[in-house]
Formats: sequence, structure tokens, C-alpha cells
Amino acid sequence: MEGKKEINVSKMMEVIREELLLPEKAYFFDTTLRDGEQTPGISFTLEEKISIARALNELGIDVIEAGFPVVSQGDFDACREIAHLGLDSEVIGLARCNMVDIDKVIEADMDSIHVFIATSDLHLKEKLQMTREEVLEQIEKTVSYAKEHYSTVLFSAEDATRSNLDFLLKANKLAVKCGATRINIPDTVGTITPKAFGYIVRKHHEFLPKNVRIAVHCHNDFGLAVANTIAGFENGASEAQTTIMGLGERAGNASFEETAMSLYALYGIPMNINTRRIFPTAKLVESYCGGKIKIGRLQPLIGQNAFAHESGIHAHAMIKNARTYEPLSPELIGIKRSDSMEEIVRQSIKLGKHTGGHALKAKLKELGVNTTEEQFNKIMTNVKRFGDKGHEVSEEDFLAIVKDVLGQIPEQEQFVHLEELTVLTGSVTPTATVKLQIKNNGEYIEKLASSVGVGPVDASVKAIVKCFEPMSKIKLLEYNIEAVTGGTEALGHVSIELMDLESNHIVKSSATHEDIVMSSVLALLKGLNRLLKAKNS
Repeated sequence: MEGKKEINVSKMMEVIREELLLPEKAYFFDTTLRDGEQTPGISFTLEEKISIARALNELGIDVIEAGFPVVSQGDFDACREIAHLGLDSEVIGLARCNMVDIDKVIEADMDSIHVFIATSDLHLKEKLQMTREEVLEQIEKTVSYAKEHYSTVLFSAEDATRSNLDFLLKANKLAVKCGATRINIPDTVGTITPKAFGYIVRKHHEFLPKNVRIAVHCHNDFGLAVANTIAGFENGASEAQTTIMGLGERAGNASFEETAMSLYALYGIPMNINTRRIFPTAKLVESYCGGKIKIGRLQPLIGQNAFAHESGIHAHAMIKNARTYEPLSPELIGIKRSDSMEEIVRQSIKLGKHTGGHALKAKLKELGVNTTEEQFNKIMTNVKRFGDKGHEVSEEDFLAIVKDVLGQIPEQEQFVHLEELTVLTGSVTPTATVKLQIKNNGEYIEKLASSVGVGPVDASVKAIVKCFEPMSKIKLLEYNIEAVTGGTEALGHVSIELMDLESNHIVKSSATHEDIVMSSVLALLKGLNRLLKAKNS
């Protein structure tokens, strides 16, 4: 299997495989643009939805749920536009089991249709005010109507896991009889355990025709969405309905990243997913969430700490072989880390009170710093003292410690030099003009660009990024500023995250200055320098 050498999993998985009903292939149904957008506080623009859809297509998603066309004119427009992008992914639209909703999906000219109606007694009584018999009649009428217009019809029994199992099976079998080609089993409010969910899925696998694809849609209210999705695959499901970063109502949906890599790495199930697009896609979606939803530091696989190590024992082993304390290579999911020890040290070894000698030596070597034993011990003492105070030892902190002990630190190779920066602001539209010297193929070339923005920082950043076109396509994923000191003359600390859209390389950098425009520019130049250094290495 491609990427197998980059995975290091338990050999015990082979022991239980014969007991499982694993599919020959895993399909992925992404609902980031529909269920994911229902995350409180999140609303994507049309342009952002199109950008996300294209990214999902490149990721290899089999089915993209572009939206719920009847909800609003904006949702309808997005569904229709995405359906006309000519993507390899199937583009599906959601509809309740009524003619108005179904007609809107038809009008949006989508590839396929997803119809749903609740089947739990709670929903029937409190929401629909319908009897079970009336629900069955509605399924028969609407699924048959949808089938007249679409060869692919997905049916979902909403709140399936709180439904009577016999009635659920009856409803799903009726949907298939009326033309549904796929059946989805949703854990709508995340209230089931993996073993119980697996039982429900296995019953459907036994009960439904074998040519019907079984999908699972799990919510994360008890933190079991991914575990339940995997339990579904162990018992006959072959389609996972997930969202990027686990976005969704309340506590969200099953995370695509965790589900996909679990099925790929732990179970070895073939899929269409280009795993190296996983991290870049997550970062792109995060950037469109406007800072309201962020990838958690401890989030599996894609979080800041997912491939970070501070413990001396772990760091020592990592320096010898990165696989000792990592279940898979970060490169496999698109986190750029070359095989060079310099990159492993820079990206993965973090300094703090648990730091050991091998990690510190590797960090100093990365900087090109040679020390005496006494200087080394002083640096180690200061690093641990800083960590004991409850602080993370950032790159800037480490450089300051080294400079304090040695008096200087070596100059890093520069690929970008700032020659001039002029900013106009006040009662005029904020405008910035910048002149850079950019090292390209071993020679410096001069680039001049101007841009307007909503403020001086925005204008400056846009002007600098414009200097790199068409050599590189740079996207600013994240920008944070905080005051380091108090008062009107406070130092501003800016941290940013940049992505090279061609290589999907993502870097972080930061800078501190009394002028927030300059701190922003310096942080950006430092990040660009890292991107170019990686590109030229």
C-alpha cells in the first residue's frame, strides 16, 4: 500500500481482521459545506465555498455535500455553482422528504440527491407530529419522486440511533425499494457507543441488498464520533460522512482527518484520498473560519503538538530515528518536514523544562552555534529556568538566551531583503509600496509592488505578497498580534502562519517591534525567508 513505509502501527490489528466486515474500499462523503457550516458562528462566502470545494476535490473526496439548496438563495447559488465546476467529486444536495426541497436540488442541477426524514418516536411526536405509518408513506412518495430525477439517491433516517431498530430497518428497506441506492445511518445527537452502533450497522448489512452502500454520519457530543464511524466500518459500512476539522452542530461531526487516517493507517482500507492534501486542506478551512474555530493544539494529527516533542527521552530517540515516537510520518498527511535532521529538530523538538542534552545540542547545531561546556550548561540552565516558570520556550526566547550567554548568534541565510516600505494612512485609503530583493536561482532580483488594504498592516502584507507573484502563490493563513508591554508605546508581538499554495509548505514565524506595521512586516519576511529556504534546499 502506498505510504506503508511511513506508518508504524500495532501488529495486533492483524489478529482481529477476520472478525470484521471491512469494505473493499472506503468512500468519503464530506459535509463541511453543509453540516460543517452549521457550526455556530461559521458562515462561508460563495468564494470561500468554491475554494473549499476545489480543495476537497483535490483531496480526493468522493462525494461533496455542497449544501441545502432550499435554505436560502445564497445556499442555492453555492450549490449550483459548485455543481457546475466540473469536479471529479460527486456533488450532492440535501433535501427533506418533501417535494419543494427536492425540486430545489433538481433546480440547482446537482449530481445526486440526499433526502432525509426522522424516524425516532421522539422526533415523530415532538417535531414532525406524524405517525410511523405517515412517515413510511412520505418516504415512499418522496424517494420515488427523487428517483425519477436522479440515478443516485441517498436516504437518511434522521435520529436513527434513537429509533426503534425494527422500524428503522423497515424504513430503510422501504427507501431502497423505492429507489434509494445508498442508506445513511446518522447518530444525529451523538448518543450511542461504538459497540451499539456497530450492532445497528451490522443488522443493516445483513438486512439490505449487498449492492446498497451503507454510510455512517456520527456526531461528537460524547467525543465518540470517530470511534463510532470506525465501528460502523468494522460492521459493514463503506462510506464515512465527515467534516474537515470535525466542524458541525454543537460539538461537531466526525473529524475527516482522524477518520481517514485511522481507516488508512490502522485498517489498511483502500481509498481515493490523497493523504498529503489532508493538512493543507484543514489549514485552508481553518483560515476561512475567521478565527472563530481553530485547530486545537492537542488535536490529533493536525494539531500543533501532534508531532512535537519536549521530553528529553523522546527527543533523544527522535533525533536518532523520528519513527520511535511517531505512529506515522507527518509528510504522509502533508506536513512538510524533510528527511534532514535540521528540519526534524526545528519542527519537532520543543524546548522547555523537560529538555535533555541531546535536544539542546541539536538545536544549537541547527543554529550553527558551537559552545564550551560551561556555556552549554548555562544555556541549559536558563532554558529549564524559563520552562519552570510555566512558559513555553519560543524560538525568540531561545535566541535571546543564546545571545545572552554567547553575546551573539550567527546570521541566518537571507532570501528576502526589505529595501523600502512606504505606508500612507489616515484620511486616505491605506496604501503600501514595498521594494524587496528576492533571491531566485542564486541571484537577487528587485521586486516593487503597491497595494491598498483595510488598514496599514493589511496593505503592507498584500504588497509584499504581491512581490512573489507569479514566482510563488503565498496565502496568509493566520495573523495574531498582542501587546508585550503596557501603555501607548507597547511593543507589539506578531505571529503569523504562511502557506506556499504550490508546495503546500506551511511555516510559522513571529517578530516584535514598537511599530505594529513593522512587527507584522518583519514576521512576514521571516516566514517568507523560511519558505524560500525550504524551496531552495
